[in-house]
Amino acid sequence: MHAPNHPESRTMANATIPNIRHPLAVVLIASTACLAVGFAATPFWDEDEPRFAAIARTMLETGDWIVPTYNGTLAVDKPVLMHWCMAVCYSLFGTSETTARLPAAIATLLTALALLRAGRRWFDPATGVIAALAYVGCLLVGIEAHAATPDAILTALTAWATLLIAEAFLPDRRLPGSPAAGRPRLVQAAAAGGLMGLAVLCKGPIGFLGPLAVLLPWVWLLAMQRRLAGPQDGPVNLAHLVRAGLGSISDALSQIRLATITTAMLAVAAPWYVAVGLRTAGAWPNGFFLIHNVGRFAAPMEKHGGSLLYHPLGMLVGFFPWSCFLPLAIVIAGWRTWKRIGPAGLAQTYSLILLWLAVWVGGFSVAATKLPNYIMPAYPAAALLVAALGVDAASRNVWPHAAWLASGLGWLAFGGVATSATVIVATFFGLSGAEPAAAVGLVPLFGAIACLWCARRGRFDPLVALAVTGLTFTSLAVGPAAGWMARANQLPALVESAHEHAGGRARIGTFTQNTPNIVYYAHGLVSEWTRSEARTAASFLASGADAVLLVPEQRYEEIADSLPEACGIVGRARPLFAKQDVLLVGTRKPPGDRAAAEGRLKR
Repeated sequence: MHAPNHPESRTMANATIPNIRHPLAVVLIASTACLAVGFAATPFWDEDEPRFAAIARTMLETGDWIVPTYNGTLAVDKPVLMHWCMAVCYSLFGTSETTARLPAAIATLLTALALLRAGRRWFDPATGVIAALAYVGCLLVGIEAHAATPDAILTALTAWATLLIAEAFLPDRRLPGSPAAGRPRLVQAAAAGGLMGLAVLCKGPIGFLGPLAVLLPWVWLLAMQRRLAGPQDGPVNLAHLVRAGLGSISDALSQIRLATITTAMLAVAAPWYVAVGLRTAGAWPNGFFLIHNVGRFAAPMEKHGGSLLYHPLGMLVGFFPWSCFLPLAIVIAGWRTWKRIGPAGLAQTYSLILLWLAVWVGGFSVAATKLPNYIMPAYPAAALLVAALGVDAASRNVWPHAAWLASGLGWLAFGGVATSATVIVATFFGLSGAEPAAAVGLVPLFGAIACLWCARRGRFDPLVALAVTGLTFTSLAVGPAAGWMARANQLPALVESAHEHAGGRARIGTFTQNTPNIVYYAHGLVSEWTRSEARTAASFLASGADAVLLVPEQRYEEIADSLPEACGIVGRARPLFAKQDVLLVGTRKPPGDRAAAEGRLKR
């Protein structure tokens, strides 16, 4: 296989793949450092993080690890694995935002190790290292690795399950001449099925259907190729293709050990689903499967919709900075797969990776409800693809497709400028005081310059420079920069101040608007009243000095006339991207009490 000799390509002085002596240590140290820098002590950001964290804390406090509840009501939006992981971390390390986010970070590290394993088996150690670091060092993975959400956990489980089965059908390039097994071992299929069962406990049926939607068509294609490669009665025509395709269905089902995988999945996932169904008289399964699966697929939920291009375009942002080279990698891999260019097994490997990308991105592009994190299970495939093609390009005597690679560096620099501009613009829409965080956009800009300099010197270093750029940019963006931007997130501090105002643990209620941030930081049940219940909400304040009410500023006039005489506004804060404050309404303290409280705070 020879690279095209483009006129614009530059000769490399050292066009060999470096011998990485300790790839596991490199991945562990670099990934752990990136994840650690990203753990800034920030309050929960969106609606999902505090909601899931509150459910896990309730499990730990009540001892009920079967039925997930949120603020005293049944929580049907997600299964239980993520809550279990958070609750275990709470019990080991205490209840905090950091411990709630720890399972996602561990899952991200496990996915990186899966990519290291796959890259070493199917390509070379350098590809394994670059794939792992590309995954950890892209923007969406960095965000989800530091979020109390299930997506990083789901991605780790589906990636390992997919790779365990695929290993049986692809030769291990570390052992030249060793043929592929052609069928996973029984224990291998059971392990993959068990991982899919955990994925089903993490996010529902997609944890089982997603990996199978990748593996079954791919194994079917391999089986069909074997049939067509055998003796034929005459030239291959449509009839041959139909017969081979139909016959390959049974081959694929048998070779992949679908019965074993399914049995193992059910053995892991079914007990909890049965238990929660019995405990809730069917309410939890009905709410989860009908509303949060069928409903989300059929119609946009919570205004989270988009076109068919939503996820492909979103991946260009989420997979940044490596997305600057992902489209080119897809085209090259597709061409080599079609033409079957390269050593034995390489085309099959590329076909698996491309199908992996197409299934997750394409499947969720068809669904009506869209969020960027839905296609995160496709990111390991993207990381493996850009790593394999990047290492291949760096190992040649000349840079292939040099003009396209240069344009990728241009997009890398542009991404840095766009990052800084986005932060600056956001400061005008509620992210006040976050201007210094815009400096993180300088990292991709300098990274592009470093990659270009390394490429001109004819070294393997451009890939290393890009890996360092990704790790640095992601860790700073979700760590120090996010910590700086978190200063604008004032609602958690307002809820905490409610407890200080009450002199201990406040009883918190909300009028017309309750949010997961309020519920989590209230450390207890939060009462809720609608606009028609203004008098009832006001009477709650008369029940004791420890009672406080959170009211949107635009709704305060609706309740003001009903407030007890001693009650009024005792605090306020502006939620992120909101146009008005949330008011803290409670019993006003006499001047003497306020002076004493201020004196205690000063001491």
